Amino acid sequence: MAKTKLLSNNSKNNHLDYIIACFKEADEIWLATAFFKMSGLKLLLPAIKKYIEANKPINIIVGQNFGLTEPEALRIIFKLFEKKAHANLFLDKAQEKTNVFHPKLFLFKNNDKGIIISGSANITKGGLTTNQEVSLVSHTKSSSKDWKASIKYFKSITSKDNASLLNLMLINRYEDYYKKQLKARKNQKATPEKRDSEYSFDYKKLKKRLKKYRTTKSKADFKQREKDYKEAKKLLNEIADSNRLTQNRFEEIIDSLVGAAGQKAFWKSGSLYRNRRFVYNSKNEFRGLVQFIKEHQNNLPNDVFTEAKDLVENVHGARVNYITEIMMTFQPNHFANLNSNPITVLKKEAGVYFKAHSDSFSGQNYQDYCFLIEEIRNELDLKNMLEVDSFFNEIYWLLKQESKN
Repeated sequence: MAKTKLLSNNSKNNHLDYIIACFKEADEIWLATAFFKMSGLKLLLPAIKKYIEANKPINIIVGQNFGLTEPEALRIIFKLFEKKAHANLFLDKAQEKTNVFHPKLFLFKNNDKGIIISGSANITKGGLTTNQEVSLVSHTKSSSKDWKASIKYFKSITSKDNASLLNLMLINRYEDYYKKQLKARKNQKATPEKRDSEYSFDYKKLKKRLKKYRTTKSKADFKQREKDYKEAKKLLNEIADSNRLTQNRFEEIIDSLVGAAGQKAFWKSGSLYRNRRFVYNSKNEFRGLVQFIKEHQNNLPNDVFTEAKDLVENVHGARVNYITEIMMTFQPNHFANLNSNPITVLKKEAGVYFKAHSDSFSGQNYQDYCFLIEEIRNELDLKNMLEVDSFFNEIYWLLKQESKN
């Protein structure tokens, strides 16, 4: 027979204490919370990490109504759960304006025993510790009607019709809504402005474009582009390592990388060509930039981009597009190219709103961007960041043509 007790934050053991104790004993966990904030995640994170390290199953679903769930909390759990077969993070779709996602349901299973916690507490600091919150706790068997009904309900709210398995694309999309709601709390909207079905982005659509992209010609073009970037890498190594780099040779290398009159460029950005003569006058500064990126090419995108952005300020005529071309040349599996072309494609085709200009990207913005491009690369089975860039360039020019028709 089930045993029921009342749990409140006024008692000796608040929601946080009780839930952490349940984490220690559980061999399977299901958590549903309407609002998911960093203040609550920080309190639970040590218990979640320890549980994940034990390779035990866990499923979490959070709501996006009113924009109160915090994107940073989603990113942390997403990265923690990434590549863990038994760890899933879901985001409620919030498709109905009059049907708000509002459950607070925590299920813990240990062998044939189950604990059901259901009440008013969200995963926030206030919800777990200081707010006036109350829940009913039921200790039951996993064979009981209540337990089976709770699991059935959880499966329903995490079904494909009601929730999405979280990825970086969804986090980015939600973050745009979150920022808008942050500025307009007086006029709160219960749901994002668009439903999933109303966004232009769909991997099916990209896959259709990919079929057209994967022609014999495009395959040959990409093969040539890989050769060009290998040659570009040799030239960057010469800039970084040569003790006899003359001014004339430096200018020859810049022309080879970005192009010159009657000369093909190894890199494909036309904007680099326009300012190359200014770069000629910053040989030592440009060399320092290349040396830094080469030496730190295995570091996180945030760290490399942040420092490189400071260094490029001393290179007259060079901006962020030079930085990411150099980064991608050294590590096409690790760093993504950044300029107006992919930003435009992500905005128009994917509904993903990064900053409009690459120069305004912070290190964290760029790292989020790289993680997103990596996710797209994996989903579309593209070889590396270089092939994603080639694919996006083709889409960019197709969009240009389509806008004229």
